[in-house]
Amino acid sequence: MRRPVGAFLIVSAILAAAVVGLAVGRSNGPLPGWLDGVLPVAAKQSMAQSEASGPIIYYRDPDGLPDYSLTPKKTSSGKDYSAVRASEDVSFEEKAPETMTAKGGDRGKIRFYRNPMGLPDTSPTPKKDSMGMDYLPVYEGEQDDDSSVKVSVGKLQKAGVQTEVAERRTLNTVHRIRRKRHHRHACP
Repeated sequence: MRRPVGAFLIVSAILAAAVVGLAVGRSNGPLPGWLDGVLPVAAKQSMAQSEASGPIIYYRDPDGLPDYSLTPKKTSSGKDYSAVRASEDVSFEEKAPETMTAKGGDRGKIRFYRNPMGLPDTSPTPKKDSMGMDYLPVYEGEQDDDSSVKVSVGKLQKAGVQTEVAERRTLNTVHRIRRKRHHRHACP
Protein backbone atom coordinates (compact mmCIF):
# COMPACT_ATOMS: atom_id res chain seq x y z
CA MET A 1 0.00 0.00 0.00
CA ARG A 2 2.86 2.34 0.80
CA ARG A 3 4.60 1.92 -2.55
CA PRO A 4 1.64 2.93 -4.78
CA VAL A 5 0.99 6.04 -2.63
CA GLY A 6 4.67 7.07 -2.83
CA ALA A 7 4.71 6.58 -6.59
CA PHE A 8 1.50 8.61 -6.92
CA LEU A 9 2.99 11.47 -4.87
CA ILE A 10 6.19 11.50 -6.98
CA VAL A 11 4.24 11.54 -10.25
CA SER A 12 1.97 14.31 -8.90
CA ALA A 13 4.97 16.44 -7.84
CA ILE A 14 6.61 16.05 -11.26
CA LEU A 15 3.36 16.92 -13.03
CA ALA A 16 2.84 20.00 -10.82
CA ALA A 17 6.42 21.18 -11.50
CA ALA A 18 5.89 20.74 -15.24
CA VAL A 19 2.66 22.78 -15.17
CA VAL A 20 4.30 25.60 -13.17
CA GLY A 21 7.35 25.57 -15.48
CA LEU A 22 5.12 25.77 -18.54
CA ALA A 23 3.12 28.65 -17.07
CA VAL A 24 6.26 30.62 -16.13
CA GLY A 25 7.89 29.90 -19.48
CA ARG A 26 4.93 31.14 -21.49
CA SER A 27 4.36 34.31 -19.49
CA ASN A 28 5.66 37.64 -20.80
CA GLY A 29 6.41 39.03 -17.35
CA PRO A 30 9.74 39.00 -15.56
CA LEU A 31 10.80 35.85 -13.75
CA PRO A 32 10.38 35.69 -9.96
CA GLY A 33 13.31 37.00 -7.88
CA TRP A 34 13.90 33.68 -6.08
CA LEU A 35 14.53 32.05 -9.46
CA ASP A 36 17.65 34.20 -10.03
CA GLY A 37 19.45 32.41 -7.19
CA VAL A 38 18.40 28.98 -8.40
CA LEU A 39 19.05 29.53 -12.12
CA PRO A 40 21.87 32.02 -12.82
CA VAL A 41 21.13 31.75 -16.55
CA ALA A 42 17.68 33.22 -15.95
CA ALA A 43 19.27 36.19 -14.17
CA LYS A 44 21.63 36.81 -17.09
CA GLN A 45 18.75 36.73 -19.55
CA SER A 46 16.67 39.19 -17.53
CA MET A 47 19.70 41.52 -17.25
CA ALA A 48 20.24 41.33 -21.01
CA GLN A 49 16.60 42.18 -21.62
CA SER A 50 16.77 45.25 -19.37
CA GLU A 51 19.74 46.63 -21.34
CA ALA A 52 17.66 47.13 -24.50
CA SER A 53 17.80 50.69 -25.73
CA GLY A 54 16.77 52.79 -28.67
CA PRO A 55 13.42 53.25 -30.34
CA ILE A 56 10.97 50.39 -30.84
CA ILE A 57 11.41 49.24 -34.43
CA TYR A 58 8.84 46.42 -34.56
CA TYR A 59 6.80 43.98 -32.46
CA ARG A 60 7.19 40.19 -32.49
CA ASP A 61 4.95 37.32 -31.48
CA PRO A 62 5.46 36.50 -27.76
CA ASP A 63 5.21 32.76 -28.40
CA GLY A 64 8.18 32.79 -30.78
CA LEU A 65 6.13 32.29 -33.93
CA PRO A 66 7.45 34.01 -37.08
CA ASP A 67 4.85 36.79 -36.96
CA TYR A 68 5.82 40.47 -36.77
CA SER A 69 4.02 43.79 -36.73
CA LEU A 70 4.98 47.44 -37.11
CA THR A 71 2.30 48.47 -34.61
CA PRO A 72 1.34 47.06 -31.18
CA LYS A 73 -0.79 43.95 -31.62
CA LYS A 74 -2.28 41.05 -29.63
CA THR A 75 -2.25 37.34 -30.35
CA SER A 76 -5.44 35.35 -30.74
CA SER A 77 -5.03 34.26 -27.10
CA GLY A 78 -4.85 37.91 -25.95
CA LYS A 79 -1.10 38.25 -25.29
CA ASP A 80 0.61 41.51 -26.25
CA TYR A 81 3.31 41.34 -28.90
CA SER A 82 6.84 41.92 -27.54
CA ALA A 83 8.48 45.22 -28.48
CA VAL A 84 11.88 44.92 -30.20
CA ARG A 85 14.17 47.88 -29.69
CA ALA A 86 16.94 48.93 -32.06
CA SER A 87 19.66 47.47 -29.82
CA GLU A 88 17.94 44.05 -29.77
CA ASP A 89 17.51 43.66 -33.52
CA VAL A 90 20.01 41.33 -35.14
CA SER A 91 21.45 42.31 -38.50
CA PHE A 92 23.78 40.11 -40.52
CA GLU A 93 24.40 42.78 -43.12
CA GLU A 94 27.79 44.41 -43.11
CA LYS A 95 27.84 48.18 -43.18
CA ALA A 96 29.45 49.62 -46.29
CA PRO A 97 33.06 50.53 -45.58
CA GLU A 98 33.85 54.21 -45.64
CA THR A 99 36.61 55.04 -48.06
CA MET A 100 38.83 57.84 -46.88
CA THR A 101 40.97 60.12 -48.98
CA ALA A 102 44.55 60.82 -48.02
CA LYS A 103 43.90 64.51 -47.23
CA GLY A 104 40.71 64.45 -45.17
CA GLY A 105 37.81 62.46 -43.85
CA ASP A 106 35.44 62.93 -46.79
CA ARG A 107 34.73 60.10 -49.21
CA GLY A 108 36.02 61.90 -52.28
CA LYS A 109 34.42 62.80 -55.56
CA ILE A 110 31.75 60.59 -57.08
CA ARG A 111 33.06 59.06 -60.31
CA PHE A 112 29.78 57.51 -61.51
CA TYR A 113 26.71 55.61 -60.35
CA ARG A 114 26.38 51.85 -60.82
CA ASN A 115 23.40 49.55 -61.06
CA PRO A 116 22.46 48.17 -57.59
CA MET A 117 21.80 44.70 -58.98
CA GLY A 118 25.31 44.32 -60.37
CA LEU A 119 24.41 44.77 -64.02
CA PRO A 120 27.10 46.46 -66.16
CA ASP A 121 25.03 49.64 -66.48
CA THR A 122 26.52 52.90 -65.18
CA SER A 123 25.36 56.49 -65.21
CA PRO A 124 27.13 59.84 -64.73
CA THR A 125 24.07 61.14 -62.83
CA PRO A 126 21.91 59.59 -60.08
CA LYS A 127 18.97 57.58 -61.37
CA LYS A 128 16.76 54.60 -60.56
CA ASP A 129 16.70 51.18 -62.17
CA SER A 130 13.61 49.47 -63.61
CA MET A 131 12.56 48.25 -60.12
CA GLY A 132 12.86 51.72 -58.57
CA MET A 133 16.15 51.10 -56.74
CA ASP A 134 18.63 53.97 -56.56
CA TYR A 135 21.92 53.58 -58.40
CA LEU A 136 24.88 53.34 -56.01
CA PRO A 137 27.65 55.96 -56.11
CA VAL A 138 31.21 54.86 -56.87
CA TYR A 139 33.78 57.22 -55.34
CA GLU A 140 37.29 58.04 -56.39
CA GLY A 141 39.75 55.77 -54.64
CA GLU A 142 37.34 52.84 -54.34
CA GLN A 143 38.60 49.65 -55.84
CA ASP A 144 36.70 49.04 -59.02
CA ASP A 145 37.66 45.51 -59.94
CA ASP A 146 35.11 44.13 -62.39
CA SER A 147 36.59 40.64 -62.15
CA SER A 148 35.67 40.13 -58.48
CA VAL A 149 32.36 39.32 -56.84
CA LYS A 150 31.55 40.86 -53.46
CA VAL A 151 29.00 39.13 -51.24
CA SER A 152 27.94 40.56 -47.88
CA VAL A 153 28.77 38.64 -44.70
CA GLY A 154 25.07 38.26 -43.92
CA LYS A 155 24.35 36.53 -47.21
CA LEU A 156 27.36 34.25 -46.75
CA GLN A 157 26.16 33.28 -43.29
CA LYS A 158 22.60 32.65 -44.46
CA ALA A 159 23.90 30.42 -47.27
CA GLY A 160 26.09 28.44 -44.87
CA VAL A 161 29.33 29.23 -46.70
CA GLN A 162 32.47 28.27 -44.80
CA THR A 163 35.86 29.73 -45.64
CA GLU A 164 39.28 28.29 -45.03
CA VAL A 165 42.85 29.41 -45.58
CA ALA A 166 44.19 27.99 -48.83
CA GLU A 167 46.96 25.46 -48.38
CA ARG A 168 48.59 22.74 -50.39
CA ARG A 169 47.59 19.28 -49.14
CA THR A 170 46.58 15.83 -50.27
CA LEU A 171 42.87 15.19 -50.47
CA ASN A 172 41.79 11.79 -49.25
CA THR A 173 38.50 10.87 -50.80
CA VAL A 174 36.98 7.51 -51.53
CA HIS A 175 35.39 6.99 -54.93
CA ARG A 176 33.17 4.01 -55.49
CA ILE A 177 32.78 3.05 -59.11
CA ARG A 178 30.13 0.66 -60.26
CA ARG A 179 31.06 -1.43 -63.19
CA LYS A 180 28.54 -3.01 -65.45
CA ARG A 181 29.42 -6.43 -66.68
CA HIS A 182 28.85 -6.87 -70.35
CA HIS A 183 28.23 -10.35 -71.64
CA ARG A 184 29.02 -11.10 -75.21
CA HIS A 185 26.77 -13.51 -76.91
CA ALA A 186 27.96 -15.45 -79.85
CA CYS A 187 25.92 -14.89 -82.94
CA PRO A 188 25.10 -18.00 -85.03
